[in-house]
Amino acid sequence: MSKEQFLKDLETGEYTENKIVDFIKIKYPKTYKYEGKFKDYDIKIPEKDITIEVKTDIGSAESSNYFIEFSCNEVDSGINSTKADYWIICDETDIIWIKTSMLKSVCTIEGVYWKGKPKGCNSIVESYLVDKYIMRENSEKIIRKEKYGL
Repeated sequence: MSKEQFLKDLETGEYTENKIVDFIKIKYPKTYKYEGKFKDYDIKIPEKDITIEVKTDIGSAESSNYFIEFSCNEVDSGINSTKADYWIICDETDIIWIKTSMLKSVCTIEGVYWKGKPKGCNSIVESYLVDKYIMRENSEKIIRKEKYGL
């Protein structure tokens, strides 16, 4: 992945995380986004003692699958390294909330194993490709992106 693409993806991810924090703060004002490099989770809701990992998967618009990473260059990443209670997956139209434990089950039972270099990336990534319909059926809630101001 080029440095330019990495910085663009980082900016998009941080923008999305900030919008989600703003939305959650309406009900839980102590919610915050963890700043800096932190693999455990992205967002904490202290009032509920809940942590959230946010992933943007705009590429899923080109397929019927979500891309759920679990290893990068033979080092645990994604669902294998997170400590988050929930994953939020942002696709082209929706915000999907799913418990991390449910996501892991769905990936291992329904996911299709994939290993390779994603487009524009220099790292070897291992992931599951999970059918969007199955993911949505196992999610806690689905909210249109417009509601978050995205």
